[in-house]
Amino acid sequence: MHPGLESIRQWILARNPELPGLDPDHELIDSRLIDSLSFVEFIILVEELSGRTLDVATLDLDDFRSLASIERGFFTGAQPAPLP
Repeated sequence: MHPGLESIRQWILARNPELPGLDPDHELIDSRLIDSLSFVEFIILVEELSGRTLDVATLDLDDFRSLASIERGFFTGAQPAPLP
């Protein structure tokens, strides 16, 4: 697991102490592990850890549905340009 993704997993677990663990395919949004109040903070965290600037106007919610989809969307493939 990418170190940034592990930090995201820890962030989610810290906000959901009743959760014993977090499977990579666990639905994060529909299960309300990430709610609308924390979503902006979550997006900023993904930006910081992935080194990518995210355009909120073009975000696809499916990219944030699980740790696996976050890893595919933000922590694999070509290296991103550094944040400004």
